[in-house]
Amino acid sequence: MTKFIFCADDFTGASDTLATLARSGLSARLYLNAPSSSVSENDPGHGSKSLDAFGVATSLRALGVEDGVATISPLAENIKSPDCNLYHFKVCSTFDSSPNTGNIAAIADRYALAVGADWKAIIGGQPSLKRFCLLGNLFAGAGNGKIHRIDRHPVMAEHPVTPMDEADLRCHLSKQGWGNIGLIDFTMIRKGRAALVAEIRRRIADGETETLFDVAEETDLLTIGEALREITADMPVLCVGASSVAQAIFPSFANIPKTRARRRDGPVFAFAGSRSSLTAEQVAHAKNYVKHSVRPTDLLSPKAAADLRAECLSVLQSGQNLLVSLSDDRDHDIASHDLAHASAEFISTISNDVALGFLLIAGGDTSSLAVQKLGIDSLSFAADFDAGAPIICAHSTRTRLDHLPMLLKGGQMGKPALFDNIAALPVSASSS
Repeated sequence: MTKFIFCADDFTGASDTLATLARSGLSARLYLNAPSSSVSENDPGHGSKSLDAFGVATSLRALGVEDGVATISPLAENIKSPDCNLYHFKVCSTFDSSPNTGNIAAIADRYALAVGADWKAIIGGQPSLKRFCLLGNLFAGAGNGKIHRIDRHPVMAEHPVTPMDEADLRCHLSKQGWGNIGLIDFTMIRKGRAALVAEIRRRIADGETETLFDVAEETDLLTIGEALREITADMPVLCVGASSVAQAIFPSFANIPKTRARRRDGPVFAFAGSRSSLTAEQVAHAKNYVKHSVRPTDLLSPKAAADLRAECLSVLQSGQNLLVSLSDDRDHDIASHDLAHASAEFISTISNDVALGFLLIAGGDTSSLAVQKLGIDSLSFAADFDAGAPIICAHSTRTRLDHLPMLLKGGQMGKPALFDNIAALPVSASSS
């Protein structure tokens, strides 16, 4: 029986949720298109047992309201299951969104309607990634480890598409359509499971339809998870939040053996589409790659893009690792979504034309669009690697892509040496 069904608004966060479920001992799979809710583990070759959990990764965070609602409507209808009461709309841990782009409230409302969830639980923090919610206000760690209120965060406050100019998540989401969000703060959560369940039931009886939960530390998540499991025994619920939702409901088991991270025989192809300062530091730190810095305008020029593809294929076919990064040339009028599409097309072409040992993509929108263009069917968890950035495995009918190890990372994720750490991975014995 399927215990948990999720839809993610991008691929980087979706892979983190997939990893979280796997760490908890659940059989889980991430799809690119909505599967039947009766899906099994047949495609990864693990027999015919039904999956404990599955999700669908999308590019919802980059879509306008009409396109977002049009995307979630058939998807939610297809994934709902009469046997499952736990649904999750996975959003970025920084909740970056706006009324016009990646509108969380509009998409969640349609998702909830499809699965019959009259109440939505908004989980406000993910301590494992240094995301904290206190009295409804969101805080996030920067690359140097310093914690900032989200509207003063050096990166998220200046995000090029969805800048976070409001720290109170109730105010932030009210602009997107939720005008009466309730708050259960950390003082109520720390009264324990029984008191929290009673409070939730009282609010639902009073007609509250969206409730935000503080999360200041891991124990808050455990209490919230205990309460949600009890509530969902009687009714379907849509949870909105980062991978902390899965952490809350399915705590990790320490006795699950860890799989060692590996790559296939072949070169590493890395593409850095993120403009974050952390990604820039990671690119600068990388020593074990041939590097190409690409102007955004070159990716949209047919001749320049063709020349670049030929040069990159030559490097990879010679067996050398390749790191392509977008230059910080902002003197152009290319829309962010158009640039992400061009980057995704470039990544897909390269990945299908040469046998790679590993594919690494930095950038949320770029990752989402690139994976959709690759021509793969689903993704499974392969191994832990870096906080918020696990290694996943592609499954596809295309020989070159099937079982290709991948890492999709957001701009704020990973250690400075992430690229070189990938290049240093041992080669799987089955591929050497």
